Amino acid sequence: VDLGGEVVRNFMLPLGNTYSFFVTYANLANWRPGNEGNVGNEGKVPSSSLSSLDKWILSELHTLVADVTDAYEKYDVTAATRPIEKFMGALSNWYLRRSRRRFWKSESETDKAAYATLYECLTTVAKLLAPAMPFMADAMYRNLVASIDPNAPESVHLTDWPTSQLWRIDEKLMDDMRVVMRSASLGHAARARANRKVRQPLAEAAFSAPTPAEATAVRAYADLLADELNVKTVTVLDHAE
Repeated sequence: VDLGGEVVRNFMLPLGNTYSFFVTYANLANWRPGNEGNVGNEGKVPSSSLSSLDKWILSELHTLVADVTDAYEKYDVTAATRPIEKFMGALSNWYLRRSRRRFWKSESETDKAAYATLYECLTTVAKLLAPAMPFMADAMYRNLVASIDPNAPESVHLTDWPTSQLWRIDEKLMDDMRVVMRSASLGHAARARANRKVRQPLAEAAFSAPTPAEATAVRAYADLLADELNVKTVTVLDHAE
């Protein structure tokens, strides 16, 4: 098994691509952390300005901080690094892909919440990575933080360890988004079986939800699913249907 190749494909490439995407568009939009009018240089915006996708990925981020911290305290390096790989998959394959249009707006319409959310994710991941991938983590931190904040420590290895803000963790939202991502995956698989590419619009995607909670999640995020699958409407079938 090519373990090194797996790390590159499954982790380093998604991380590098997400980092490059953020740096490119933040520079084009002249975005800097703290320019939302808030005090501090953390790039945070009021919760009321965050979309459901923002709140979801930040909930996943603070869950990640708690899990990685617990694993390191137990000297379990594998349990400390595998969750970061999983998080980067969710960040690049779902959050960023579903949020791209928010970064493509003109400078006057820049969605600052999207930039601030992605910035917080990348800077926090850099700190969590520091013990395992010290040089890559430091390169990210120096460019994202130290280069623009003269008061910041010059190296990620001199910063405080991130702390999990439990009030930002929303278990229901994370459960709902898992249902939505699984539904999207099923929808793409159905398209593939029918030989209908995503660029071909379809009238409807109908899902059979085994529980009321899953049915509610699909209905709540029907617009997101419709856009992801390129269909006009999303419906939930009852058991008879």
